[in-house]
Amino acid sequence: MTERHLIHTETLHNGCKIEVKAKILRDGSLEMFIGVYRPDGTVILENNDPSPHLLDMEAAMEWGIEIARKAANAQIA
Repeated sequence: MTERHLIHTETLHNGCKIEVKAKILRDGSLEMFIGVYRPDGTVILENNDPSPHLLDMEAAMEWGIEIARKAANAQIA
């Protein structure tokens, strides 16, 4: 099996940046990363091991993006 991956980056209205990555590994498992950063680049959230239980890669990406947006939008603009 070949590795497949998706990457989503976005700058929100308050200047925070989000980055979400999902990758299907050769063994079929899903590896993910969720990163949320303030406009100056300081870390709000970095999760190298989120657990999107029983979701396929595309659904896991949507799940991760929603988590990242919520964390970023909770910051003061």
